[in-house]
Amino acid sequence: MKVFRYLRNLVVFVVVMILAMFIYDGYHSFQGTNRESKAHTIVEKQIEQSEDTLSRTDRIIRLFTFRDKVQIALNQRVSKEHWVKGDVIPEYTKNALIAIEDKRYYKHGAIDVLGIIRALYTKKRIMSRKVEEAILASEMEHYYSKEEILTMYLNTVYYGHNYYGIYEAAHGYFGTSPSRLTLGQSALLAALPNAPSYLDPYTNYEGAKARQKLVLEQMVDQGMITQAEADYAYEQDLELVEE
Repeated sequence: MKVFRYLRNLVVFVVVMILAMFIYDGYHSFQGTNRESKAHTIVEKQIEQSEDTLSRTDRIIRLFTFRDKVQIALNQRVSKEHWVKGDVIPEYTKNALIAIEDKRYYKHGAIDVLGIIRALYTKKRIMSRKVEEAILASEMEHYYSKEEILTMYLNTVYYGHNYYGIYEAAHGYFGTSPSRLTLGQSALLAALPNAPSYLDPYTNYEGAKARQKLVLEQMVDQGMITQAEADYAYEQDLELVEE
């Protein structure tokens, strides 16, 4: 009986969410679709356009083919050759991102679910569909572990200069592989997704360094590194590749 009750409640929940999505989507369609694009690059514009053309039926189908759609979204952002496995990425690189984005990541997570969905799809249209986003977030938590989601995020987030993912960012900014990133370099990369254009280390070095320092301070506060390690990382030359 408990299993039957659970399945019944699950079906009711899905039906209600789908109906809510239809109603909410219809409302926004009525309000108009000429919203400001927040795409940084041509890749993001293409993803936005693809998202805009999805029908309500397509969106519902996506809910039931979630893993396949996530893989397609990953491939849109980063090529397989540039995908970096989680165990290759230094622990302090992961911690730098968690420290500045969501210090309670492993307890509840925010960057994990909503961040990865926004990174994989678009910040324009999907964000107007809160009901759909909530369902996708729930599915993300169901199908993937925290480590898998964090790895996805690091591999797909935009770091500026048309660099998607930690592979392109590490090679593009520092001429090195992700596994060889220093603590200072990792802190800078963790700082960039917040405002990749404004914090461009080539055009706003002081701003980028200030945000890097904030990341390091957060890591110290959360017991991830010592104050001495933070001070050394901040003073260390970033070894930026010359443009």
